[in-house]
Amino acid sequence: LVMGSGSMTHNLAEFFGGEREPAPYVLEFSRWIEQQLERGDLAALLDYRARAPHARRAHPTEEHFLPLFFALGAAGEAWQADYLSREVMYGMLAMDSFTLDAAV
Repeated sequence: LVMGSGSMTHNLAEFFGGEREPAPYVLEFSRWIEQQLERGDLAALLDYRARAPHARRAHPTEEHFLPLFFALGAAGEAWQADYLSREVMYGMLAMDSFTLDAAV
């Protein structure tokens, strides 16, 4: 079992506490990542800074996003993402959870 733990979005400069509706950029970025995972498009994921909507706003620094690539590497060449949760906390912390299983 290998676990990668980070945040799908992580811009603490926008953290104001309290429950809020998810910011549109958070949802757009998170769903773009989900789409690339569903397609198995590793090239797009690796180039997320240039291709994903709102990438720099979603991750001003990369340390909370990079565990995704660790997990993808551990999953091997043929993987399938199965989403467990798409929770957004405080309107700006997307905490997506998914498994990476061997593609059949």
